[in-house]
Amino acid sequence: MENVALLKKMALFNGLDTLELIQISKLVENRRFTKGEMVIREGDRGESLFAVKTGQFRAYVTRGGNQQDLAVFQPCESFGELALVDAALRSASVEALTAGELLELMAQEFAKILHHSTEMKLKIQDNLIKDLVLKLRRTNDRLLHLL
Repeated sequence: MENVALLKKMALFNGLDTLELIQISKLVENRRFTKGEMVIREGDRGESLFAVKTGQFRAYVTRGGNQQDLAVFQPCESFGELALVDAALRSASVEALTAGELLELMAQEFAKILHHSTEMKLKIQDNLIKDLVLKLRRTNDRLLHLL
């Protein structure tokens, strides 16, 4: 039930009922990371999304040998959603800033969730769009500060 409580707090699963969250919690894998450990690498094939259970995780890109920070993810935040949308290569790297635990949801499991019911699919797709728009706005704000 611990994972259900976390999923309930996530923007991606906003509005889902407890039974739906229990179904999703059965599809996620718990993964532990030590400080400095890589979760995903820019350019790797993306096959899953992650939700932060504990700890902090830093997203960054490498350009010209320099790392540019994009975001720091805290508990109840997610990353890697783009892999579920377009199956393209990872657009950034993510490493553990502290020891922590993530929930990983594989793309094929996410597809099962979306095919469970039309109502659930619409809720999750709406939440995914809102979450991606929020992240895009944050990125735009960071970009404006760099100019």
